[in-house]
Amino acid sequence: MTAEFFVDGTKIGETTTSDAGTVSATATGLADGNHTWYVKLTDAYGGSITSSTRNFEVAHFDPVINASSLSPEDGSQLTSQTANLSADVSDGDFQFDGDSITAEFVVDGSVVGTESLTSNGTVSHTYNPGTGSFDWHIRVSDQYGSGTDTTSPTQSVSSPSTVYIRNVSSGALITETASVEARLFTGKEVFEKTATDGTIDLTGVPPGQGYVLQLRVDDYVLRTIAIRSIYEQQTAYLLPENESNVYNEFRLVDNTNEFDTSETVLYVERPIEKNGTLRWRTVTGDYFGSDGIFKTTLAKDQRYRLTIESNDGDRRELGSYIAAANTSATLTVGEIVWKSPSGDTFQWDAYIDQQDDPHVLKFVYSDPKDQTTALNMTVFERGNRSNVLYQTNQTGSISSYQRTEPLSAGETNTQWVVNFTAVRNGSERTVQEPISGVAGINPPVDQRWLTLGGYLLVIGVGALFPSTMSRVGAVTTVAVATGVSWLGIVPIPIEVIGLGGAIALLGVVAEFNSRY
Repeated sequence: MTAEFFVDGTKIGETTTSDAGTVSATATGLADGNHTWYVKLTDAYGGSITSSTRNFEVAHFDPVINASSLSPEDGSQLTSQTANLSADVSDGDFQFDGDSITAEFVVDGSVVGTESLTSNGTVSHTYNPGTGSFDWHIRVSDQYGSGTDTTSPTQSVSSPSTVYIRNVSSGALITETASVEARLFTGKEVFEKTATDGTIDLTGVPPGQGYVLQLRVDDYVLRTIAIRSIYEQQTAYLLPENESNVYNEFRLVDNTNEFDTSETVLYVERPIEKNGTLRWRTVTGDYFGSDGIFKTTLAKDQRYRLTIESNDGDRRELGSYIAAANTSATLTVGEIVWKSPSGDTFQWDAYIDQQDDPHVLKFVYSDPKDQTTALNMTVFERGNRSNVLYQTNQTGSISSYQRTEPLSAGETNTQWVVNFTAVRNGSERTVQEPISGVAGINPPVDQRWLTLGGYLLVIGVGALFPSTMSRVGAVTTVAVATGVSWLGIVPIPIEVIGLGGAIALLGVVAEFNSRY
C-alpha cells in the first residue's frame, strides 16, 4: 500500500508499507497561519481511499523581553560616563524550529545599536549619553516575522547634576547661605552663585569632566575642592571652624618630570562613612600652581590620603598623611630610597627630615602587591622603650601608609627606633631598626647626578691603590662606600656593604698571616 500526503493541496511526500501500522511524512517551511492536509491510500490491486481534510495552524512564538531586567531602570541616575543598556530576551522557537532574534537599542527615538541572538540570553549595548537625561527602550524581531515587533517599556535615565554640601564631621546637610564658585579643570569658569538649600545645581556642566569648587559658608573653613567627575563624588564636605584644625602647606617636588606643578592636581581624601561603609572622599584639593604649593586647613590628627594627578591622566598615590600640626610638607615624587627586608616584597623607609621646620619624623610603607592586611607600628626612644613617640594599628587592605610626625627640638636630638609588624598573606614579618637623622637631607644637586658622583667616587678610591696594596684598597673602598651610603648619596644596601667589608677584612687577615 502506498500513502501519499498532501498539504494545502500539494503532495509533500509518500511512503509504502506492507504491514498494518502508522505512516508519516514531514512538512517543512510552512508559513504562519491556517493550513489543510489529507492522505490518499492506494493498494497493489488498484483500490484507493482518501481521508477527510483536516485543518491546523502554524503559529511561531514571538520574542519576549523581561521588563524587570531592563538596565538602567526607569528613573535611575547614572554613576559613570557610559551607560550599559541591557535586557534579557527569550523565544520559545529556539528549542523547536530554531530562530534568530535582532534587538535594536532605541535612544530618544533613534537606533543607536543592534545585537543578534540565537538562544535565550542578554542583549547589551554601551552608550555615551553626554549630559542631561534620555529615554531608551529595545525593539526585537525574529526571522519568522509575526508582523509585530516586540517593544520594551521606555526607561527614563538621567546624568547626575546636583552636588550636596555637607558637614564633614556629622554628615548633616549645610543649608546656610553658601557662596559657590565653579571652574573646570581646563580653567574655564562655569559660574558664581549662591546656594541656600545645601545643593549646587551643575546642570549643563559636562558630568565626565573634572571641576573645582570654592565654597564660603559662615562658621566653616573656606574650602577649595577638586573633584574628578560628578559620577565619582556628588558631595562637597566642609570643616567647621570650631573643630580643632591645623594649617598645612604641601609643596610638590617632582624628580620624574611627569608632574608639572601647574598641570598637577592634589586630592586630599578622608575616609567618610556612608551607609555603614567607609569610603575615601575628596575633602579639599586643587592645582599646585606655578609655585608648586597647595595651602589648606585640615582637621587635627585626622588621617588623610594624598593623591596627585596630571592633566595627562597620570596618577600617583602618595600614601596616608596625619595632619598633626601647623606645618609644611614636601611631597617628593621619584626620590624616596626604599628599604626592602630580605626575602620580602614590601618596602618601607623611616627617617628624620631636617629640611622641614619643625623637623619631622617620616615613616612610609608600601606593598605593591596589596597583600598586607595589618600594620602595627611603634616608634620609641632607643634604650627607653617606655618613651613612645607614636604608635598605630592599621587594618584592612593596605597598599601604602605614610605618617609624618612633627618633632620638638628635644625630640629631634633623641635617637628613635621604629618597630613594626606587617601581616601579609596570613604570616607576620617584624622589623626593628634605628631611625636615621640624615636620610632626609636633600643637597642642592639633582639626585641622579649626586648618585652618579657617589659611584664614581667609590670606583676612583679603589683605583688609587696598586695591586700590591689591593687588600688595603678593598678595606678603604668599603669604608668610603659606607660613608656615602650613610649620607644618602648612593643607595647601596647595607647587606652588600657588610658582605664587601667581610671579604675585605678576610683579605687583610690572610695577608697578615702570610707575612708572619
